[in-house]
Amino acid sequence: MIEVIKQKCVMMIAGEASGDLHGASLVKAMRLKDPSLFFCGIGGDGLKSEGVKLFFNISDLSVMGITEVISKLPVIRRALGAAKTLLKDLRPDLLILIDFADFNLRVAATAKKYKIPVLYYIPPKVWAWRAGRVNIIKERVDQLAVILPFEADFFKRHGISATYTGNPLMDDIPGLPNHITSEGSPVIGLLPGSRKKEITRLLPVLLNAGRLIHREITDVRFMVSLAPSVDRNLVEGFLAPHKETGLFELVDGGVGKIFSRASFLVAASGTVTLEAALAGIPMVIIYKASALSHWIARRFVKVKYGGLANLIAGEEIVPELLQKDANPGRIARTVCDLLADPGKLEQMKQDFLGVREKLGGPGASMRVADMAIKMMRQG
Repeated sequence: MIEVIKQKCVMMIAGEASGDLHGASLVKAMRLKDPSLFFCGIGGDGLKSEGVKLFFNISDLSVMGITEVISKLPVIRRALGAAKTLLKDLRPDLLILIDFADFNLRVAATAKKYKIPVLYYIPPKVWAWRAGRVNIIKERVDQLAVILPFEADFFKRHGISATYTGNPLMDDIPGLPNHITSEGSPVIGLLPGSRKKEITRLLPVLLNAGRLIHREITDVRFMVSLAPSVDRNLVEGFLAPHKETGLFELVDGGVGKIFSRASFLVAASGTVTLEAALAGIPMVIIYKASALSHWIARRFVKVKYGGLANLIAGEEIVPELLQKDANPGRIARTVCDLLADPGKLEQMKQDFLGVREKLGGPGASMRVADMAIKMMRQG
């Protein structure tokens, strides 16, 4: 148990890698405004590096899809119990929740019970599915800090205090480089995701697609992303049968290294696809969920697109190959057709500029920090 402390205390819960990254930036911004703050909660290496005292690590919690959630239920319940106990014993001055909706909304209920103010940074995407959670958010959360420009109006229409604070990705991608050139061999980044089940399902498909692309574009080379949270042996196991081709280079240390070298991407749907759009790199988005997860999504998801850049643009500016369409032949054909059409590549880059304009400028972390400090002062 964390010892009793006298300074202002912030409890933060970020249950996934992207939330941990944004949470770390937020902690840094809040400490600039008040160096005496004490932080504790659930997170990963990002929060830990900023001096947050963690009582649970996200490596034990990060899941995607119904079947994976079921398999992790025991550890999720332990973490939830620990979070509720800490709220009761520590009574922090503010609870900051970052994404990780099902878990965090349960924690918010406990905070409400003890009259602890709750700031939800990157709240649940109820505009996309499970709209009934709007009422739960209204009951349990005091303030929302949203990162997609259309979200604030949606929540306000439901009587919830919400502010668009800008997108934290804009803090890390200052410029729009010109990746497409007519010189040199094409380099394609393959981004299979950051979870074991994503990689197991998608990486073999991507590697086989790469070999098909190579038949048509003989000088192509591929960079395979190894996310920091992923076991290297897992990815190397999938690469082993393709080693003799010399086509695939394993790249660790974050997607920035791939962004700096790749002229094109094939990426698993997720936050990384918006990062790529903001970096100006043309791509194809793919995804395959389990049969159960897909069955549920078809019945409840209300949005037309899976990719964030497409959602923000309001149209499909990036091709999406999902479920049965995410097969090696279809992926290879789509990639080869795009690479053979400079006009389409240029149009995609122009569309990415429009996405950047809609998101606004940098400074999201500092704006959320201002909101958090204000909430503590008012409390």
